[in-house]
Amino acid sequence: MSKVSKKDFILVAAIEHFSKFGYELTTLENIAKECNITKPAIYYHFKDKSALYEAVVCSQFLELALLIEKKTKDGDAECRLGSYIHTFGNFLISNPTFSSIFAREIANGAKTLPAKCSKFLSRTLTVLMQILEDGEKEGVFERENPFMIQMMIVTPLTSYNTTKPLREKILSVLEDRTKLPEINFENVIDGLSKKIIKGLKC
Repeated sequence: MSKVSKKDFILVAAIEHFSKFGYELTTLENIAKECNITKPAIYYHFKDKSALYEAVVCSQFLELALLIEKKTKDGDAECRLGSYIHTFGNFLISNPTFSSIFAREIANGAKTLPAKCSKFLSRTLTVLMQILEDGEKEGVFERENPFMIQMMIVTPLTSYNTTKPLREKILSVLEDRTKLPEINFENVIDGLSKKIIKGLKC
């Protein structure tokens, strides 16, 4: 196995561990064991656990920022806001571990979020701010706090994508399950997009 491929192998294992156990309970020993390598082999590529976590998390935040910037270039403000929400939601579908890691950071007050990731988060917020500002200029959106809209997008989507076990437990004791069917995540994204856009319209 080459050094580059070994590094990638470590990153894949680390993503799973940080997603399942969070930063505090993830150990380099367990990651090394899963990769069938020694702990010093991890140190060859990453200075410590925080450096490994930064590599894992920041790469995902950067990928999301680049996708959002690419997918929201064209169209009017309403169209671009829909693209913004759908791009975020589809990213969660494609990267299920990201939902868990992001939800943990939201829950713990972002105390383990690397400072570098904040720059990538600010890039996505900057895109949203421009979309909302353009919507005001076009006369289609009321003025709203962009950070509030960002939370209205992020929180429901990350929560829905990480709470399936909880929903299943609730459904298992619910007398009439027909009144609360499981919703396809794509439909959750679409429904949320329509509601937020409708709420912003003048």
